[in-house]
Amino acid sequence: MRDGRSDGFFAVLRRRSRAAEAVQRDLTGMRVALTGGTDGMGYLAARRMAQMNASLFILGRNAEKTARTVEELNRLSGSASAVGVECDLASLASVRACAAALLEQCPRIDLLVNCAGVIVWKRALSPDGYEMTWAVNYLGPHLLTQLLLDRLRESAPSRIVHLSSSAASSGRIHFDDIQLTRNWGALKAYSQSKLATNMATRALARRLEGSEVTVNALHPGLTRTALTRDARGMMRVFGLVLKVFGSPPEVASERILSAALSERYDGVNGQYIYEDAVRQHDRQALDDAAVEHLWSLSEESVRA
Repeated sequence: MRDGRSDGFFAVLRRRSRAAEAVQRDLTGMRVALTGGTDGMGYLAARRMAQMNASLFILGRNAEKTARTVEELNRLSGSASAVGVECDLASLASVRACAAALLEQCPRIDLLVNCAGVIVWKRALSPDGYEMTWAVNYLGPHLLTQLLLDRLRESAPSRIVHLSSSAASSGRIHFDDIQLTRNWGALKAYSQSKLATNMATRALARRLEGSEVTVNALHPGLTRTALTRDARGMMRVFGLVLKVFGSPPEVASERILSAALSERYDGVNGQYIYEDAVRQHDRQALDDAAVEHLWSLSEESVRA
């Protein structure tokens, strides 16, 4: 583990990400639940796992797009081992329905990858009344993980991988205004959601000790994604930065596979994987009191 704080959000612009470790193994019999598997790095990770014979459950908001993805994955694998399950992370009711359907179809879950995420360029609220970035990037995945946790325990050894971002280092949890009603900004909301992801990873890891279920947060590197396609005004510059300095999504997808499957992370729990290595969490994510406060707030927010 490296000492010191993680790089600032824009420090990564000083270099390009190197190629990630390539993972290649037979995943026959492994059951994987994956959000964000219809686009970008998540889709590429799903493709690779399909080629390695994993049984994939693609959790997607758009039913038609999810069906097309499943068809493509099954064509690649030469089997019918990929299945689509509707899941809108912005809606807690949809997440509950997704988890119920998944638990009914899937007798074991060896791997959960929470890869889906958004940057919302105009403030909006989820169907449950939460700030949209917070709902999709944090609350929805938090609830999904909790609902699947018993099955993951029963399937141990198993892993959970949360997709995070170096943006977490510039974030702050606004406990006095989580919804950012007073001073909302797209990157402010995004960085808060990713810091929360890192903090909740530590909180969940404590609760998983001795279970052979591990959970880690992964920053896959600055990556060319579609997140900035709807950026407005000066934030379009951010999209240009990604295009010029970002690594191709293939690099990020290999990092997802490494965090999810590589033996180098056997037994690693509650950590922040920065590209290709474990790195110390940012100071804010190491504040145990704040971590537990966030966990309590999250559990209250998703309580049925």
